[in-house]
Parts: sequence; C-alpha cells; structure tokens
Amino acid sequence: MTEEIGLAIDHAACDPAAWDAVMAEIGRLVPGVWPVLQMVDAAGSGLPLAQWGWDPAHIASYEAHYGAVNPWLPLVLSTPTMVSIHSEERMPAESLRHTEFHAGWLRPLGAMTASSGIKLIDADGRLAMLNLQHERARAEREHGRLAAIMEGIGPRMRRAIETNRACFPPSAARVPGETLLDRVADPAFVVTRDLRLVEASRAGHALIAGGEVLWVGALDRVQFRDPGLAGAVAREVALACGGDPADGAPDIASELAPGPVRIGEALWRVTAIGLRQDLRGVLGMARLLTPDHLALVVLRRTVSDGARARHHLAALGLSPAEIRLALLMDGTRSLVEAAGSLGIRHETARSQLRQVFSKLGVSRQSELAVFILRLRQRA
Repeated sequence: MTEEIGLAIDHAACDPAAWDAVMAEIGRLVPGVWPVLQMVDAAGSGLPLAQWGWDPAHIASYEAHYGAVNPWLPLVLSTPTMVSIHSEERMPAESLRHTEFHAGWLRPLGAMTASSGIKLIDADGRLAMLNLQHERARAEREHGRLAAIMEGIGPRMRRAIETNRACFPPSAARVPGETLLDRVADPAFVVTRDLRLVEASRAGHALIAGGEVLWVGALDRVQFRDPGLAGAVAREVALACGGDPADGAPDIASELAPGPVRIGEALWRVTAIGLRQDLRGVLGMARLLTPDHLALVVLRRTVSDGARARHHLAALGLSPAEIRLALLMDGTRSLVEAAGSLGIRHETARSQLRQVFSKLGVSRQSELAVFILRLRQRA
C-alpha cells in the first residue's frame, strides 16, 4: 500500500499540482479517512490545503479562521518530525467541547472528530503536516494502522515537498517546454545510485567548474571536498533510490531529515528524490538510455546566522575587531571576559566598545546586549 501511495508522491515531487491526487490515493487505499496536507511557508502564510473527502466549506472555514485557533497545533509543533501523533491520546475531542474550535469546526464534522497526523517538516520557518481525519468510534483500533502508513510514506513526502520548493518557487512562471533542471536555481544533479553524474543544472555545472565544493572524478563520480556534505548526499541518494545504501554511504536506519552541513560560513542543505523511468521526461532525458536507479539531488546554500549578524554589523560601520567584540557582549560575559576570549587587553576592548556604542547608538552594555540578542533573532 505505501508503495502505491509513494508512486503518487513521486509525481507530486515533479508537479506540485498533483498533491490532491496523492490525497485521493490515500483516501482510496485507506477507506474511512479524510486526508489533508497543510504547508506553511517562511512568512507564516498558509498554502492551499491538498485534501480528499472533505466538504469544501469545512476546508474554507479552516483556512479562513479555525486553523489559527486549532488547539491540536501546539501538540504537533512540540512533537518531533516523522513521529505519528493521535488526537484521542493527546487531546481528546471531548476535552474541547467548550471551545470555539469544537463548536464551529469539529461539531459540523459529525462522527469524524478523531485525527491522526505526522509532522513532515519543521525548519527554516516552514511547516508541513499530513493529517488523516477519521471516526472517533474507530480511533483506538485505527491508530496503529494509520501510524504505520504515515511513518512509511512520511520521508518520501518530505523529500518531494523539498523538491517542490527547490524546483517550483511561487514567483517563477513556468516556460512552455522548460524541463525540471532548467527551473532549478540551486545547484542540482541527476546521479546514479553510486553518485555517477548523468546531468546537472546550470548552477550545478558552475559549482563543478569552481571546484571548491565538489568535482567530477574517475568514472564520472561526483566527489565532495567536505566529508559531512559527502555523507549527507550519499545518504539522501540511497534513501531516494530505495533499498540498501550505496557503497560508502552511512547507515540509514533512520529516515529523519538531515540537518544542514556547515562549511565555513555556509550552510548546505541536501534534498534528493528518486527518478523512475516514467518521470524522466520532465528532465528532458531519454527514458531508455539511462540507468534504472537515478536520483535528482538539489544543494541549497545559505549563510549561517552568525555570518548574517556579522554582515549586518559591518553594514552599520563596525570594523571586524569591533564586530567580534560586539557579538560577545550579549549579556553572558563581562568586558574583561570578552577581552580574554579575544586575546586583547582590557583597555583595547574598552576603546573598541566605545566605538561600538557610538556606531550603534547605544550608551550602556545592557542596551548593547539587547541589540545583539534581537539581531540574532532576526538572523
């Protein structure tokens, strides 16, 4: 069953409009549930819900109001990704009887007041959740079965959603005849299971030509200079292709989303999805002339929070030495301790601090600490 749903998920990775079809496949294969996929972007605005079986009026009221007052949402946010959660175990519908959420949204659902869900993504200000609504009377015996299904398809859904984000930014209009690799602004590569390069996006070719992060070695295998990034790519490709890890790949007993890999001041995130024969046309590739197991790997580079803070302070006129001192003055240490950490004399630190005060428009260390803490939050 999970493999049948997975085939629909693979199509949605290459076509964001196909998520409703994924929900329909879940509804067909898991009778008695109403599936819904909710995604929230970095700005906090909800994207259209993909769903099956729901009354459009219920979905509209949730998007317009009840999603913001959903008492189950804090439970979802506090639960790790890829761990199933069940409403009747954590916050039964009966306990919500006197809430606005129950009166205005749950009650009109009739018997379908129990919920089983899983958080797919919770990072970088983005949230994605799969929810399966079902009858409360069947809740106890349904939870185990639904948990197995959600935890089986969850990693595949995560990879597909991340691929959507990389390949289909909302601001980019699709050009007729444009292939998937043409659309990816980030470095992207089509590779075999053992990381032999088949094709690359424009940004991917540029990253290879630069040679600072990766290069193509013997037998056309992609090589990475950083071991952490090499391991992350090998792991994601192994997961995307299915089965056992490729030679040299790390253990993949867990399919949780990997964290970013730090290289200097840059953070690299890795996303990979499997490309079956019937999906390769979107890449402009010949179906019969390519190996059976291929993966599309997308690398996304961002600047670390510390680098953003340093860049902001530099834009305000602080020198490199003043920036180093200012970032230490966050209320956790004295000026003497900060000077010791930097290996400079206290008098030098005091002189630099006066310059920091002048350039930032503050007059005491407590004000500077608040400024630095807020700067880190924004970063």
